[in-house]
Amino acid sequence: MMTKAETLGELLSNNRGFKRVISYLESESSERVVSYDELYERALGILFHLQKLGAKPGDKLIIYLANNEQFLDAFWAGMLGGIVPVPVALGISDEHKHKLLRIAKKLGKPFIYTDRKTLDRIGAFAGPAGEQAIFDGLNSRAFFAEQVDDISKAGKIHAVKADDTAFIQFSSGSTSEPKGIVLTHRNILVNARGAGQAANWNDADTVVTWMPLTHDMGLIGMHIMMYAHRMNVHIMPTELFIRRPLLWMTFCSRKRATVTSSPNFGYRHYLKVLGDRSLDAELDLSSVRLIHNGAEPISVELADEFMTRLAPAKLKRTAMYPVYGLAEATLVVSFPQPPEQMYESIAVDRHGLGVGQTPKPLPKDHADALTIMAVGQQVPFTKVRIADDADKELPENHIGHILISGDNVTKGYFENPEANAKGYTAPDSNGEQWLRTGCSSRAAPRRSFS
Repeated sequence: MMTKAETLGELLSNNRGFKRVISYLESESSERVVSYDELYERALGILFHLQKLGAKPGDKLIIYLANNEQFLDAFWAGMLGGIVPVPVALGISDEHKHKLLRIAKKLGKPFIYTDRKTLDRIGAFAGPAGEQAIFDGLNSRAFFAEQVDDISKAGKIHAVKADDTAFIQFSSGSTSEPKGIVLTHRNILVNARGAGQAANWNDADTVVTWMPLTHDMGLIGMHIMMYAHRMNVHIMPTELFIRRPLLWMTFCSRKRATVTSSPNFGYRHYLKVLGDRSLDAELDLSSVRLIHNGAEPISVELADEFMTRLAPAKLKRTAMYPVYGLAEATLVVSFPQPPEQMYESIAVDRHGLGVGQTPKPLPKDHADALTIMAVGQQVPFTKVRIADDADKELPENHIGHILISGDNVTKGYFENPEANAKGYTAPDSNGEQWLRTGCSSRAAPRRSFS
C-alpha cells in the first residue's frame, strides 16, 4: 500500500521508521546502503546548507550531478524546504552545456548543486558562447557537493501545499528553447497512487534500476513511485550500465528484484554485449514479476528476443510489461492488467494509419504489416481520449491523437505561453481542457482498473 501523504515532504517524513533502504550499487562489489530514516536526515542536513547559501521556498535549484546519492539528497532537501529542484542531465558535449545555460537563463536566478570541476567546464564554455553573464550569476549561487563535510545540522522545514510546484522537468532543448514541465506534489502523488493500483506494487517488492534520475522514468517511475510504496530500491549508475550492461540482470538476481525497467535501448544494449555467450549459470531471475518497458517506441521483436534469451535464467515471459506515459502526465498514462499472460501486440497495414482511419489487421509476416505493442488501459485517476485533428473524440477502433486529463497531468509549461496555447485543447462541454500528447493511437474500449 502506498504511504499516505499530500506532499513529497510529507511522504519523506511519513516513511521514517519503515525498515526499507535505498542502496547505491557503485560497482559489482561495492554498494552504499541508506535507510529511509537516514535519507530523511541527510535531506535535512543538505537543506541546512542550501538555506545558509540563501535558498528560500520557491527558489529553483538546478541539480547537475552524476552521483545518484548526492542527487537524491539534494532532491529530497528541496522537498522539505519548499525549494524547487530542476534536474538537468550531466554531459560533456557543448549541447549539454548550452542546455544548462538556457535553462538557467529561463529560470531567472536559480541556485545550482554540482561539483567544482563540472562548473568550471561550464565556465570555460560560457564566455565563447556569449553566456558569460548567465554563468556568473549561476556561479554566485553554486553549492558544491565535495564541500559538504557535515550534515549534522538540520535545515528548517517549510510547509508546502499539494498544488505547489514540486519540481520542474525540462525537455531536451539542446538546439532549441527547452520546455519546463511544471509538476506539483498532487500531480506526482496522484499518479503514483494510480500506477501502484494498476501494477499491484506493494512493500514486498524490490526494485533494481539503472534509469537516470534526470529522466522522468528514472526519477518518478523508478524512485519516487517505488519509494512511495515503501520498497527496497537499488540504484545502479547509468554510466555503469552503459559500460557493463550485464550487471543489470546480475543485480536483479542478487537482490531478488521483483520490479525493474528499461527503454528499448537498454534491451538492445544488453543483448549486444551478451552476444552468443551463455548466461551465467548462477543467474536466477525467477523473482522478477514486472519489467516495465517504456520511454521509447517499443519493439515487439526486441522484447521477444530479450525474453527468449533470458528464459534459461527463469525469467517469466509474462514479466515483460509494456507501458505508455510522458513527463506531462507525471509519467504513467496506461498499464496492462497485472501480467498473468503474455504481452500482446497487433499487426496492421502501415499504409492505413491516418487520423480518423480504422486500422486494417494483417498477418505479421505480411510485407505491409506494422507490428505494434499493446500498452494496456489508462491507470486510475487518468482520463484518455482519442481525438481527430479538431480534438473531437473518435469512435472505438479509429486512429487518432492521444489527449489526456486528470489530477496527474501538468497544468502547463514554465513561463511558456506559446507552448501552453499549443499544448491544450479549448475547454470541452464539461469545461475540461485536455493535454495534447503529440502521440497518436488506435481508439480502444474505455476500460479501467477496478
